[in-house]
Amino acid sequence: MIPHELCQPNLNFLGLPEELANPATAKVWILPIPYEATTTYGAGTRNGPLAILMASRQVELHDHRHGCEPAESLGFATLPPMEITVSTPEAMINRVAAAVETVFSRPPSPELLVVLGGEHSISAGVARGLARVVETDGLVCVQVDAHADLRDEFEGSPFNHACAARRISELCPVFQIGIRNISKEEAEFHSTANNIQTFFREQWGPSGVNALRDFVRGKTVYLTIDLDGLDPSIMPAVGTPEPGGLFWDELLEIIRTIGEAAARVPVMDVVELAPIPGMIAPDFLAAKLIYWAAADLLLPGDGTNRGG
Repeated sequence: MIPHELCQPNLNFLGLPEELANPATAKVWILPIPYEATTTYGAGTRNGPLAILMASRQVELHDHRHGCEPAESLGFATLPPMEITVSTPEAMINRVAAAVETVFSRPPSPELLVVLGGEHSISAGVARGLARVVETDGLVCVQVDAHADLRDEFEGSPFNHACAARRISELCPVFQIGIRNISKEEAEFHSTANNIQTFFREQWGPSGVNALRDFVRGKTVYLTIDLDGLDPSIMPAVGTPEPGGLFWDELLEIIRTIGEAAARVPVMDVVELAPIPGMIAPDFLAAKLIYWAAADLLLPGDGTNRGG
């Protein structure tokens, strides 16, 4: 046996010491789900969680916006990666739902569970599991994405990554931000759906921020961030890139708005990172996004010292 003091710590988010990475005391839990089975263009999302964990060890813990190291007061516990089943997409979604339900059904549980994808199909399971443990009357979803993801099925499965928002909308209202790709089938469904509010990319601005604030005010929010919602100039490492996306400051404003107005945000996911060998900037962006998002969702503050 190699002496413990000669070994590196387990690979955890931010590379934190054990006292800040203990699930018994950490307010934030990180759940990697390296699942990829229904991607339809570029591949590699199964490598996303590991890339985020590796990049997170380079994130500076001090957050100048809050004037502190959020890791010290929050704690970030990294759970083991979920075991993957590839029998059917539905079987994996059921497994994800069971995992999320378990996290919030047995003490201790986090104030914020951050799910690392993996492809966006897992979000249907995240929403399903969350809906089992919270009052669904007050549950809403905010989706940052390039794609509407409102297909009823795609390539033979209703649990394809292109169906994620459709499945979530069966559980709670959905507020979509940054959409710039929608099929005829999805547009027809959207025109009759009464619980989906969509801001296409060109529509996003101050009025959208105000609408978002009204949508989440006093609600329990599930935040799902598909990284292709960002512009490919800052986030090229996705399987289905779309030009004309959101930028860093805009995404942070979205998260701050949710943190200020929502009653709570028990779960967020960050999905669809498909790492590009030799290009580390997208991995680092995803890792820093998670750290700053946790701070903005959980730490008190009026935003007066927050910059982009």
